[in-house]
Amino acid sequence: MRNSPDEPLHPQDDRRQQFTEEELDAIIASAQGAERSKTSDGTPLSEQDKFNAIRSALREQDAADQQEETRISIADKIQRMKAGNYEPPEGEEPEVSPGFPEAPEDEDAPEVAAMIAASPPPKKKRRPAKKKKKTKKKKSGGLAALFPAKGDSAFEVIRKSVFLMSSAIFMVCMFLIGDYFWTNYQNKLMNEEKASIYDPGSVKVEKKTKTDDYGTPYEAYVLLDNARRMLEINPEVVGWITIKDTPVNYAVLQHRNAEDGNSFYLDKNIDLKPEKAGSIFMDYRNYFDFVVGDKRLYDNSQNIIIYGHNMHDYNMFGSLKKYINEADYYDAHPIIELNSNYRAYKYKIFGMIIVDIDDTTETAFDYWNTLNFATEEDFYNYVNEIKRRTVRLTDVDVTYGDQILTLSTCNSTFTDGRLVVFGRLLRDGESTEVGPSTPNPNIKWPNSYYKWRKNTYDPNAEFVPYG
Repeated sequence: MRNSPDEPLHPQDDRRQQFTEEELDAIIASAQGAERSKTSDGTPLSEQDKFNAIRSALREQDAADQQEETRISIADKIQRMKAGNYEPPEGEEPEVSPGFPEAPEDEDAPEVAAMIAASPPPKKKRRPAKKKKKTKKKKSGGLAALFPAKGDSAFEVIRKSVFLMSSAIFMVCMFLIGDYFWTNYQNKLMNEEKASIYDPGSVKVEKKTKTDDYGTPYEAYVLLDNARRMLEINPEVVGWITIKDTPVNYAVLQHRNAEDGNSFYLDKNIDLKPEKAGSIFMDYRNYFDFVVGDKRLYDNSQNIIIYGHNMHDYNMFGSLKKYINEADYYDAHPIIELNSNYRAYKYKIFGMIIVDIDDTTETAFDYWNTLNFATEEDFYNYVNEIKRRTVRLTDVDVTYGDQILTLSTCNSTFTDGRLVVFGRLLRDGESTEVGPSTPNPNIKWPNSYYKWRKNTYDPNAEFVPYG
């Protein structure tokens, strides 16, 4: 407090400047009225008494304002806590409105602080837990839905079972197809490797004439270097067959055994390993440059028969079907090259036919059982039967004494159908040139061919035979 009227007011007392003159007179009058109620002489208040009255009124106003601010702040926090936007941290002190000085600690401020402290802290309103929606359990999907399950109708069980069986069959078929082509591809690589070892383009035949112990000259057979390399791989190699610019480029094997001679290499490769494509092999009954020492012991068979599988990827003898299906294939590939282990031979193709080996009627033709011809008539009967049946006619002539080469493979025209290509040995000094082939207008088919087709063969039609 000031000791005299001339002492400046405490900074807090400067708040009287916030009141108008009229408000200050009202405060003084109120203070005077209060004072008169205490004294009876009606003496006017001194300047100090007026100052004290003003100061007291200001403190009361401050306390009232502070309480109002505190109430508003608490109400606001409670409202925000109800809305979930505010949670007072532990030990938070009540806010004091800005713009007002703090009350002295020894007077009204403790009362306000006690009032705020006595107010219970607002509790955070818990939100009611959301009820989970009840959902029906769905049947498990994915692969499990493909299998019959409990509760399925009879129709649904049958439908799923049929689907599963069909899928299983489809997968097995796809596996078999993939395995077929993969195995064929591996076999192709193996045969290409063997071809690089043999190298048919480098064959050099060495012909020598020697004299035996009796002074009789004879033609000596010298083993080809190419053949020697193949015999180191398999001693049953008897030659090498090639049709230029086609997949046919293979070793020829021969298993000379009456029991399984013509089946041994159906499912084995040259390395004697299991192979679906098998090998190219010669009929076990044939003689083809059968040499002991350097002498050929037997004359070559008059009909050399070689077998091979008809592969869908045209490997082995699969490309032979093009002689039937493509009009100009013969014109581009009319020559077959067949080397023994000692000599090199070439054959001109003159016929390509389809045979039913189960045929027992008058159209039967067991070409595979004729390896030699007893008479000239037998020879011409054989080659002219080929000419009647050939799909395409050629200008290649065939005469008695010509060695025949027969290439035989499977054909799906009949249950046990065979596609057969025939060639005859190139004569000494003869050119390899041939004329174009033409369609045969009067093909003699096996009788089984006419079960689904009209028989168009005319046995009395004009026919120009060999010989």
